[in-house]
Amino acid sequence: MGCGKSSVGRRLSALTGHRFVDTDDLIVHAKNQAITEIFATLGEEAFRDIEEKTLADLVGVAGVVLATGGGAVLRESNRSSLKKIGTIAWLDADPEVLFERASRSQRRPLLQTENPRQTFHDLLASRRAIYEATADFRLDSTGLAHDDVARKILEQTMRRQAR
Repeated sequence: MGCGKSSVGRRLSALTGHRFVDTDDLIVHAKNQAITEIFATLGEEAFRDIEEKTLADLVGVAGVVLATGGGAVLRESNRSSLKKIGTIAWLDADPEVLFERASRSQRRPLLQTENPRQTFHDLLASRRAIYEATADFRLDSTGLAHDDVARKILEQTMRRQAR
């Protein structure tokens, strides 16, 4: 949350000529509801079910740059789908920077709590090991422009594919 997945993904898409896909956008379009509404009316578990199906439907689709919500990796089935879809880059940054970026948006249902800062840090702490285990590589985006992050992802991906 707050690492710039969508913004960087769009820039990476422009660099590669691949189509940009954001799973949250696909879910909003399919359900004709905002993510916050889905969380409020159906709950997080139902949202995760929809997210799981959305990712499974992308397996075998070539030529996409994919951005997912930060919780997509919580389910093993999603991690498996992501591995089949392609190279997984973990966009990371200083936790305070991530929180500041994430808290700019009111569209973060998991941060609609009494203490959003603590909630954010708890979520990050609980997910960090999963991100590390799932990602093909980690990129610290603290202080980097989105264009620079996109170029670094492309470089890392090309290096991995050259091996």
